[in-house]
Amino acid sequence: SSGINAEWPLRPGIYYRTTGVAAYAISNPIGARLYYCANPRVQVTDEKTTNELYGPPDAWQICMPVCPESTTTQTLLGTLTRGLIIQEENGDVFATRLCQCAVFFGDKRGVLTKLERGVKVKIFDFNGKFLPQYYQHIRCNTGSGPTNSVLDPLPNADVMLSFGQRWDDKRPIEKTLIWAKVIHMRARQLMIDFTQMFPPPPPITNEDCIQFSESDPYDRLADAFSLAL
Repeated sequence: SSGINAEWPLRPGIYYRTTGVAAYAISNPIGARLYYCANPRVQVTDEKTTNELYGPPDAWQICMPVCPESTTTQTLLGTLTRGLIIQEENGDVFATRLCQCAVFFGDKRGVLTKLERGVKVKIFDFNGKFLPQYYQHIRCNTGSGPTNSVLDPLPNADVMLSFGQRWDDKRPIEKTLIWAKVIHMRARQLMIDFTQMFPPPPPITNEDCIQFSESDPYDRLADAFSLAL
């Protein structure tokens, strides 16, 4: 079925640098519009033009909080008037950038992609990417998959979005002015189930790195002298 399943809502969280400022659960089948403006939808001329400016009229209207601590962040928020539409279709997540502000999406391991204005783009491929990688790990951990295959990393259950700035290894997303993390709740539950089925090995501690040789006759002779003292 198309649209967002109310049992598995999308959960976008909004961050200004390292500070989480808002979190939502989107269960509206039409999706949601993330924006910044005093008025959610200003009627311009007619309904058709208004919808082209702001997206589906029945989408949830989510206004980003003000940021009085940073004039630069507040200026960037001013370019988000028309907003970003986030929708789910058959488990996959799509975004349509309407705002003037540039928007990039990706994950901490992947290559960033810039959203073009007015173009609906798949930003989280649940069916074509997440599920195949997930079940590949299931098969390998249960011994039903090829033993010599090269496994991709476990898939992420979320997608990252940055507004107006790119992120990379030198500047992590937490250092960008405005960013969001959209959690795919069904994918997240599958990852929780995987961790419960296949717990990760305990971390290696300093004690695990201690090495020594088996005792030889001279070691035992030295121990005997020590006891005699």
